[in-house]
Amino acid sequence: MYLSHLPLRIVTLLAMLLVPVSIQAQDRDRVFPVKGAAVTGKIVEKNRDKIVIEVRGNKQNFPTNELQRIVFDGEPQPFSRTKDFTAQGQLEQAVEEFKKIDAGSLETDDVKLEYRFYKGYLAGLLALRGRGDPASALKQLTDWVKDDAQSHHFYPAAETMGDLALSGGAYDQAAKYYGGLATAPFPELKLKGNFLQAKALLAQNSTAEAKSKFASVIEAKLSDPLSLKYQKLARVALIRCDAADGKTEQAIGDLEKMVDEGDSTDSELFSELFNTLGFMFATAGRNDEAELSYLKTDLLYPMQADAHAEALFQLSKLYGKMGNTQRAADAKLKLGKLYPTSPWTKK
Repeated sequence: MYLSHLPLRIVTLLAMLLVPVSIQAQDRDRVFPVKGAAVTGKIVEKNRDKIVIEVRGNKQNFPTNELQRIVFDGEPQPFSRTKDFTAQGQLEQAVEEFKKIDAGSLETDDVKLEYRFYKGYLAGLLALRGRGDPASALKQLTDWVKDDAQSHHFYPAAETMGDLALSGGAYDQAAKYYGGLATAPFPELKLKGNFLQAKALLAQNSTAEAKSKFASVIEAKLSDPLSLKYQKLARVALIRCDAADGKTEQAIGDLEKMVDEGDSTDSELFSELFNTLGFMFATAGRNDEAELSYLKTDLLYPMQADAHAEALFQLSKLYGKMGNTQRAADAKLKLGKLYPTSPWTKK
C-alpha cells in the first residue's frame, strides 16, 4: 500500500513516529561524569582534554579529568559493562565482561579504537598486579596510542604505560610516558605526572634530580585530595632519600609521625609508609620492627598489589636473615602464588 492511499491523519501520525526514531538512533552516545547525572546526546568533539556532547542542539563540555566513562552509540552491552566495572575498580569483573565482546561485530571506528584501548589497558592492569605479561600489555597500549593519541583515555594510558615500563626496569621510557601526565592542563594530573617522573628518576639512581622533582611536588599550591595525597607520597620518598644519606633515625621519626597523623584508610599512602618504615628498620638492624611494618602492609593493604608484593619479598628476605626458614619459604610461596609475573617475584 502506498502512503498516498492512506488517510492524511494516519500519514501525519506515521511521520511523527518515524522522525524521533531517526534522531534518537543518531544521538545515543552517553557521557558519565564523576559527579552528576549521565548525559545522552551526540558526541561532536573529543580529545585528550575534553568531550563535547550535543543535546537537542545545545553543546555541553566535559573536561576529561572529570569523566568516569563514555559509552558510544551501538556498543554491545558487555562492552558497556566492561567500562562500568573498570571505572569502579572491579578488574576481574571487567575482564570477564570484556571476554564476551565479539570484536568482529564492532561497527564504528570509535568503538573499535575503544576496544583496542581496553584490551591493552586491562592487560596492563593485570600485569601490574603480577598476573600478566607487562611487555605484551605495553606493546598493545603503545600500538593503540599511535592511532588514537588524542583519545580521552590518553592520561590513564600514559600512567599505565609508565607503570609497565617502570616494572620492567625501563626507567627512561617510564619517565617519558609519565611526561604525558606532566603536560596535562589539569593541575592535579600535572603534579601526579611530576611525582611519577621523580619515582622513575629515583629508580635509576638519579637521586639529586628525583629529590628536586619531589620537592617541587610538595611545594605546589594545590589543595584537592589527589594532589594532597601525592604531596604526602613525595614526602615519604624524600624521607627515604634522606635516610640513604645517613639520616635513618630522623627518617624513622618523620615517618612514624606521618603514620600517627594520617588517615589509615588511604591504602596507597599507608602501604608505602609501612614498606618504607620496614626498609628503614631493616637498614638500622631493627628486624622485629621491620617485620611488623611489612606485616601491616601484608595484612591490612593487600589490595595495593605492587606494595603487597614488595612487602612479601622483603619479608622472605627478612625471615631468612632472622633464621626462620619456614616463614621465609611461606612468604616466597605466597608471593609467587599471588603475583606470578611481578618483578618482585623474579628477584
